[in-house]
Amino acid sequence: MNAKARAAESALTDLDKLAEYFDRTDAGELPWDEESEVVIERPELEQISLRLPKEDLLNLKRRASRLGVGHTTLIRMLLHQYLRSPLTR
Repeated sequence: MNAKARAAESALTDLDKLAEYFDRTDAGELPWDEESEVVIERPELEQISLRLPKEDLLNLKRRASRLGVGHTTLIRMLLHQYLRSPLTR
């Protein structure tokens, strides 16, 4: 297994641990800092058309379902992750 695959597997493991924690924990009982105000800025989105092979789309939908997100959200997440990583040859 290469370094990228190990990092991806580790990230999913960490995400799984976090999901398990919140499955067992009532978020209403956690200590929240009432004084801080959280502002979430949503980036402006632009609609595009994308043609994919049927098999790729089916695989995307399956993976998205396992992660609990929509397939278009997963595509956005993957593109964002790819664009933030350094280019390698």
